[in-house]
Amino acid sequence: MSKKTPSLLKDSCYFCTSTYQLFSILSLAISRDEKSDLFIDPQFADAEAIAQRVESLGIFEGVYIIDSKKIYSKYISRESGIINHLQIARTYFHVGSISNIIVSNNATYKNIFVSSRAFIPRLYILNCYKKKQDVKVYYFDDGVGSYYGNSALNPSKADGMVRKVLFGKKALDFDQDRYLMFPEMYKKINGETPYQVWEIDRFFDHPQYSDVLDKVFVPGNDVALPESAVILEELSGSFGKNKEKLNSLYEYTLKAFGSSDLIMKRHPRSKEEKRKGFRYYQKSELPFEILCIRNDMNKKVLISVGSTALSTPKMITGQEPYVVLLYKFIQNEGMNQAPLDHFFTALKESYSDSDKVMIPNSFEEYKECIVKILGEIRR
Repeated sequence: MSKKTPSLLKDSCYFCTSTYQLFSILSLAISRDEKSDLFIDPQFADAEAIAQRVESLGIFEGVYIIDSKKIYSKYISRESGIINHLQIARTYFHVGSISNIIVSNNATYKNIFVSSRAFIPRLYILNCYKKKQDVKVYYFDDGVGSYYGNSALNPSKADGMVRKVLFGKKALDFDQDRYLMFPEMYKKINGETPYQVWEIDRFFDHPQYSDVLDKVFVPGNDVALPESAVILEELSGSFGKNKEKLNSLYEYTLKAFGSSDLIMKRHPRSKEEKRKGFRYYQKSELPFEILCIRNDMNKKVLISVGSTALSTPKMITGQEPYVVLLYKFIQNEGMNQAPLDHFFTALKESYSDSDKVMIPNSFEEYKECIVKILGEIRR
């Protein structure tokens, strides 16, 4: 990857922790056309290979893989619980040395683009505040969490108190401008805000950048989605007593559409065996956004318990597939239903035909939704 360079001031840096974020980051970097660097926390598959492909495009002056394992192995030994919170608080006393690991090219930046409350970028930003650098922070689209105002950014009371003592009031100021794929949705949910919400100029809408998706994600020639219905599978380990109900619903859906007209898109982190009798999309690592960009989604049927990826066609490409959500009667353990309902109600209201977004309250209502959809798409 990019080698260490002499200390210098650059325009912007971007922090990336998922492939979804790359759609926003690449769009912003291309439209801003400035001296910028990309820092990738390798939390997703093939991060290093993707980083090399992004670097080859020449959009960024440097593309760097953050040695996050080094940070976690030294400072964080627990993934949850009070010890984890204490360890996170301890990192605030070491933001200087940690920042040298995060940003290893010895550069400083006028602007920082970051998504929600990712841990690694947060430490770098706090170090900038500690050093009283004149830096501007911007938030960019990272899915549903980006549309709930500052709720994804606000720390706990204890965490907030530590940040304020160590880094000042600025560490608790989250009223930063943000760049989103669908500002209209944000305004529906949040109303007026003290900060600006800008629309991202999507690079994949411009013919001169039509090859960027292929070069970064290498989807290959076969990205067709001929099936009418797609089930976006979620990690079933979190469904508990609702797992059997979900299995029954999947079986009903298979019979309703037929095995040739229904496909499952696995969760990227799923390690479970594939369901017998179901066909699966083979390129499970391929971001769902690619399929939405490359296919006509308007007559597709997307089904999920509560995956916010169901909003992707509308938010990224303006397409309006049928969307059927199950979270009102099949719940993930620990699911906070209220914000999810708020979000998908706003999605429904944003559709030109709001009847295409369906949120049934029971299995029987779900069956009625499927019968209605089949009657419309198979006329």
